[in-house]
Amino acid sequence: MKVLLTGANGYVGRAARLALASAGHEVVAAVRSLDRLPENRRAGAVAVGAVDGGTDWGRALDGVDAVLHMVSPPLGEADPAARRAEAQRVIVDGTQRLAERARAAGAARFVFVSSLKAMGEESGAAALTEADTPQPQDAYAEAKLAAERLVLDAAPGGVVVRSPAIYGRASGGNVRQMIDFLRRAPAVLPLGYGGNRRSFVHRDNLVSALLRCVEADAAAGRLFLVSDGEPVSTGDLVRRMLRALGRRAVVLPVPAAVLSRLVAARLGPEAARRLVRSYAVDDRAIRDTLAWTPPLGAESAMADAVVPGADPCV
Repeated sequence: MKVLLTGANGYVGRAARLALASAGHEVVAAVRSLDRLPENRRAGAVAVGAVDGGTDWGRALDGVDAVLHMVSPPLGEADPAARRAEAQRVIVDGTQRLAERARAAGAARFVFVSSLKAMGEESGAAALTEADTPQPQDAYAEAKLAAERLVLDAAPGGVVVRSPAIYGRASGGNVRQMIDFLRRAPAVLPLGYGGNRRSFVHRDNLVSALLRCVEADAAAGRLFLVSDGEPVSTGDLVRRMLRALGRRAVVLPVPAAVLSRLVAARLGPEAARRLVRSYAVDDRAIRDTLAWTPPLGAESAMADAVVPGADPCV
């Protein structure tokens, strides 16, 4: 199968490119500019410039059977109006343009990588499922939701995958911040909050799910949530990280208010809020429909994530 991969130079995109090639697919890696790629990753890459409502996808889509679309803009700290405009331009207009061009080019499958943020910022007591009503809270999430609907309505064999927080070797984000903190943390840690449940997905597990969505006929027209498996509390996540790091420490139970104050002082208020609220998913749909299971179990995934050094997919 010939697969067009967008976002091929990103953290997940680099791993997806390797996984698709290893599975025997011919990969067309769409990038903004070839100048940003090292020499060893230029073969099979096509420069398409900025992704928006006017992108010329002609050369990139030539002979393509499927599209794996994961481009998202780095919205950064722009003012709200600028963030909303950029999200609309790249995520919504860019996805619509690519979906229309893919259909015209004869592609049979279009997999869109979305975000759990399209459903809101927390799950409450019950884990989120595909049937829950989306409640996006910012411009990025609203744009992802709008693009999802475009894909399912108009893209050839459209598939949407909503991902929770992604982590792995050389990843960024709050998981990485916590790993780095625990490498040097004291032997007694007041981080054992057990009143929440959160879902995460290792990059390799996400890429495995995306590959199934590209290949499996049963994926067409479906929306899937994906994760490593059973959601964990903050305390259990900390203990898992410590085991992966080979560190012995006492993790003391604490109430949410205490944990929030401690984490806010070191990682900021938003990180503190994330550590005490629940944000869990039930991903049985993709497991049952596509006979998919994560290749990395939770312990193995964390053991990979704590390995220091450069990203092996670069």
